[in-house]
Amino acid sequence: MFFLKLFLPLFILHLATFAHAQQNQPELNYNVSASGSHYPFYTNNPEKPGILPEIITALMAQANITANHVELPTKRITKYVENGFIDFDVISLKWLAQSERDNPYYIFSEPLIPATEMIVALPDNVAQYQTKQSLYSKEVGTVLGYYYHDDAKFNRVDFPSEKELMIALSKARIDVAIMGIHTAAYWSKQLNINTEFGAQHSHGYLRVRLLAKHKALLPKINQALAHLHSSGYIKRIEDKYINPIPAQNLRD
Repeated sequence: MFFLKLFLPLFILHLATFAHAQQNQPELNYNVSASGSHYPFYTNNPEKPGILPEIITALMAQANITANHVELPTKRITKYVENGFIDFDVISLKWLAQSERDNPYYIFSEPLIPATEMIVALPDNVAQYQTKQSLYSKEVGTVLGYYYHDDAKFNRVDFPSEKELMIALSKARIDVAIMGIHTAAYWSKQLNINTEFGAQHSHGYLRVRLLAKHKALLPKINQALAHLHSSGYIKRIEDKYINPIPAQNLRD
């Protein structure tokens, strides 16, 4: 009886502390929709939403973090992250200039999945774009609001989405663009536009970019991410959306 009298208050205190911690855990807002045409990462199809919606939903559930997706116009996403309107997004460090990679305002998770950007052009033009440096001082098709690590060295011509970039290439409004390898292959096929890849523009891994004020949550996110990798969940989601790149898109 003495033990019960001693244990019961401690147990109640533990429950109260746990409940208080749960109540005080922040509810996060995020965005992964990008341009809305960023297949396979985001599809704008509720039944098959894309790699990132599926992975981030599972990741936050595994980490026991409440997170809400906020729809934002592409051109505003960067500002909303910088201003703290959303708490995290998903990004590759290779997309960022060094100053942004080192910005103490953000912290980054362990890798989610690989991401490769390519230089894309019509077959008649692609031979002249076999190095990243071939873009410098040129007009280059880009997506409004996206990061490009070296965009101070070329002249951005912004379009609302990767789909619009592909259409602009086909109509010769631009000679060259930068796009994710799978996104470019997808829109090339969907729009029946023959394009080829030049040089690789960047290759890295997508990561959760979290506001540093939430650094206490990062260990939980990384632990949950490790579980999703080890269980094979992330690989299954990749395989669900990513198809082999057609051989005609790749140059020797």
